[in-house]
Amino acid sequence: MRPKTFVKTENGKELATLCLDLGYKLGERVSDLTRHQINFLMAALNRRREIHNITSKMADFGKGATTFIFED
Repeated sequence: MRPKTFVKTENGKELATLCLDLGYKLGERVSDLTRHQINFLMAALNRRREIHNITSKMADFGKGATTFIFED
């Protein structure tokens, strides 16, 4: 499973939260990280930015409006 796809799964969301919000480390040093772990963290960070952009766009529409946001 590709890291970007994994980030969107429930397990991926949980691991991303542990790593990004709670400071959970996948290794003692950055040099200990594997290519897959680095790709996962980058995908998690990009996913977080996507969600932030969507929620900020939704806030611009105001209350009482129906908003449809499609993502692939």
